[in-house]
Amino acid sequence: MGIAVQELMEFYKFKTDHIAIRTSAYEGIERMGRAVRVHGLNYIVRKANADDSLLIVDDIYDTGLSINAVLETMKEKMRRNLPSEIKIATVYYKPANNKTNRTPDFFVHETDRWVVFPHELKDLSDEEMKKGKPELYRIIQEAKIP
Repeated sequence: MGIAVQELMEFYKFKTDHIAIRTSAYEGIERMGRAVRVHGLNYIVRKANADDSLLIVDDIYDTGLSINAVLETMKEKMRRNLPSEIKIATVYYKPANNKTNRTPDFFVHETDRWVVFPHELKDLSDEEMKKGKPELYRIIQEAKIP
């Protein structure tokens, strides 16, 4: 999602310095629930300063826990170098699922429905893939990967 925003901003001659970060959920040692790990912040920790502005773009803002983890990890690692202006943008915002006191600054759609993105394959059944992504289904079948 972020790369599309970067391309649009560069098209309109905005100066950008795009990086991709990633989050992953895991069960805590005491199984008190899912915690979120943040990966790929090294570049921003090294390069960003307090006088910078930062736009964090995500495909969906569901519980808000991923964005919350990103922001908290950045605060912890960057301290006084944390950009003074941080905005959150997303395509889909699910306010009913939000478990934080944050809301995205910008969103395109507000929904309470399950969202399946064009790039997602993992949780699709053969029938769903055959119906929704027939060309991709054909390629996968022809590849005969177990």
